[in-house]
Amino acid sequence: MRCGAERTSGSDMRRRTEENSVRVTNLSEDTCEADLNELCHNIGLVTRTYISTDQRTCVCMGFGFVNFLNREDAEKAIKVLNWYGYDNLILHVEWAASRTN
Repeated sequence: MRCGAERTSGSDMRRRTEENSVRVTNLSEDTCEADLNELCHNIGLVTRTYISTDQRTCVCMGFGFVNFLNREDAEKAIKVLNWYGYDNLILHVEWAASRTN
């Protein structure tokens, strides 16, 4: 489990990765969930942010996910943030792939 994370049930995790989720890549190692939330909150109502971190060092592994309340907001995030310069890097934003059981 990542540093500081709470355990969630399997059904809760599946619900969080549904259709309104985008994947953000090329994040700097200094990026945290609050940074990603701040970047996206002007686009639409963010219901969840997640940054993948190294379990040992708790450093960002370069990608994360943002869930929006509305699919339209997720589409807007892709249009606005894909190729957006952030923290001296160029972000890549796309639809998150659905998890298979």
